[in-house]
Amino acid sequence: MTPLYLHGLPGSAAELALGPSNLHVLDRAVPSFAQLANALPAGPLHLIGFSLGAACALRLAALAPNKIGKLTLISPAAALELGEFLPKMAGAPVFRAARSHAQLSVLTAVQSTLVRLSPTLMTRMLAIGVSEAEAQLITSKPVQTAVQEGLTKHKATYLREISAYVQPWAQHLDHVTCPVTLHHGKADTWAPIEMSELLAARLQNATLHALPDLGHYGALQATLRDIR
Repeated sequence: MTPLYLHGLPGSAAELALGPSNLHVLDRAVPSFAQLANALPAGPLHLIGFSLGAACALRLAALAPNKIGKLTLISPAAALELGEFLPKMAGAPVFRAARSHAQLSVLTAVQSTLVRLSPTLMTRMLAIGVSEAEAQLITSKPVQTAVQEGLTKHKATYLREISAYVQPWAQHLDHVTCPVTLHHGKADTWAPIEMSELLAARLQNATLHALPDLGHYGALQATLRDIR
């Protein structure tokens, strides 16, 4: 089974250095999820999705069930209509802005400028309110580079997928037939663990591994070490 990694957003392949990992990264620079599903190589594929990359992986598994053999979802961002998640999400202002194209464009322009001028300052802002161990990961070079590339090199993908994410899409979950393994930190402030709990309950064949004391990137680091 061929593994393909779907990075977070804003993010890039640089985040794999937390593992480290030699996974191949799926290029998501296409206009729609349907076109991306059609462009997938012949299966069976093992899609490994982190954060918003997990949301994309779920859509692809629904759109191309004949190509996807299994999913591994790390700190997955579940469909917002599944629960009252936003009050618990550190990135809530971004997701609220994403419901308005104009607001998202302005916010992303500010973020892109900031990350170009000082990726260190940007990641320090992202690390506010997390544990010391999680803060060290967020401000590490791999994550700094991933966030910087996500808001510059992969900016179009970020805008497209986050805009789609805040719209209802839970109906796709009913068409995911492959086995799904979820890895989620109990201390995640970006995607609360309730997201994985509800996904595990909704999906046909899902197993949840709750990771004590780990945050968003802590779960990524721990899971990448075990993926072969």
